[in-house]
Amino acid sequence: MCLNIKRIFSLLCTIVVCSTAFANVQNFGSFWLTGIFIGPFSNEYKQWKYYVEPRLILIDDRYGMDEAHIYSGAGYHITPNFTPYLGYAYFLSENTQGVISHENVLWQQFQWKLYHSKLFNVSNRSRLEQRKNTLYSDWATRLREQITLKIPFKNTKYSLSTFDEVFLNFNHPIWVSDKFFAENRAFLGIERQLSKAATFDIGYIDQVKFQRQNQKLFTHGLYLKLTVTQ
Repeated sequence: MCLNIKRIFSLLCTIVVCSTAFANVQNFGSFWLTGIFIGPFSNEYKQWKYYVEPRLILIDDRYGMDEAHIYSGAGYHITPNFTPYLGYAYFLSENTQGVISHENVLWQQFQWKLYHSKLFNVSNRSRLEQRKNTLYSDWATRLREQITLKIPFKNTKYSLSTFDEVFLNFNHPIWVSDKFFAENRAFLGIERQLSKAATFDIGYIDQVKFQRQNQKLFTHGLYLKLTVTQ
């Protein structure tokens, strides 16, 4: 019996070591700063909305920066629960080898309020992106699907806030992941209502990127987001 246990333990250790060796996993801490600013272009045409989303992501590798980007665009508030947007974005990113890349991005977005009540709120953001790395000729197309759940705490300005976002690659130029399911981001934190138009989120974010040659990049850390919607 004792011998069998030793054999089983030895086999499990071998499996763990081998899986770690072949997985090519990288793991880093991260710090996210995000802003989302939505508002009318004018009081006369309040249904036409501008959209601005800057973001900075820092990780604890030897270079320090993972990604900086800014989205800008316009949308039309069709119903209280649905707004489509389109626009342009610029990405600056640096990988764990210190290689810097620049991307020009065309994007289309659909923002849905799926369910709202006093108990909980569910929303969805579908974002289609056509990305052009300045070092390569091919365009990359991906879909980002984000589901957000918020549960208000009774008689307070606070809510439990969580989301999950998946990244799906529709084609695979050499400068992007060769996986269809290329990335996942999950967040869990607290949202505070700062004013009628502004909220602030703080919490934990976990990200996994499925890269080429079966490499995986994990980042996890602190996520801060300011949202202003008018």
